[in-house]
Amino acid sequence: MSAVRIPFLAGLALAAGLGGVFASPALADSSAAQNAKVGIAQAIEAAEKAGMGKATEADFDDDGGGRWEVKVLAEGGNKLTEFHVDPNSGQVTGQEEQTFEKYFVMLKPENFQKAQVQLKDAIAAAEAMVKGKATSAEVERDGEAVAYEIDVATADGDKDVKVDAMGKATPD
Repeated sequence: MSAVRIPFLAGLALAAGLGGVFASPALADSSAAQNAKVGIAQAIEAAEKAGMGKATEADFDDDGGGRWEVKVLAEGGNKLTEFHVDPNSGQVTGQEEQTFEKYFVMLKPENFQKAQVQLKDAIAAAEAMVKGKATSAEVERDGEAVAYEIDVATADGDKDVKVDAMGKATPD
């Protein structure tokens, strides 16, 4: 199964199972992400170090045994790379260059670079708010500033949490 992702400007859509008979790809990825030895924050740290920049998106893809996929915007704001991070060791195992122009259609890289709260901090705020474990996270636009959309698995099911540029978390 592959991860279900839509660019951050388009929003987030989750596939639903049919009458409980078929499992959703998003739900399967969420379960695998919860069980990973290396959490989303550790995967982001490894990818940011490898890419020498700031993470813009992270999620779990359970294809081929699973991996974290973390997109990193280079410090200069001119290169976007997706890093593959092993969910057991936390090591970067691969990378793919991303189409820069399509990703930042409405949010300028400099707005992202200037954000007071980065993706790792937004994840921590979302996890604390709903008392769960983040399974995916992405940057989105909130006016002229960045905001973050975090999916958090809790005992009561998956919760969507929005975190603003100042670090305030609210249910989405």
